[in-house]
Amino acid sequence: MIHVCYCFCDKTGRYAKFAGTSMSSLLANTHSNITVHIIHDNTLTSDNREKFFYLAGRHNQIVKFYNVEELCPSKLAAIKKFFPKEEQLRVTIGVFYKLLIPQVLPATMNKVIFIDPDTIVNLDIKELWQTKL
Repeated sequence: MIHVCYCFCDKTGRYAKFAGTSMSSLLANTHSNITVHIIHDNTLTSDNREKFFYLAGRHNQIVKFYNVEELCPSKLAAIKKFFPKEEQLRVTIGVFYKLLIPQVLPATMNKVIFIDPDTIVNLDIKELWQTKL
């Protein structure tokens, strides 16, 4: 099983489509079993969540969701403390969610490939997964 993680905040409701496009390219080009882990906050709509479930199901793969606002609110608050004027950032707070991967994903997972939600995957990632680190 290959584990892949996406992290994002979707304030406008339009960023999930980029993660969906990336996930679609990942699933279309990788011929191994994949579990996609999506680390998000309360901005991920139930409609977009259902689209991710549908996409994974079309490829007979698994998608799991982790809401950082529910799972680690104190760690999220600590990150936000460094950026008191969050609305003035050129990026969303979601870019920092990747720092929470070790706290959010199951401790039994010893490896995960992080992919930025705006990345297109045009090769099978199995070779990357098998690389010894």
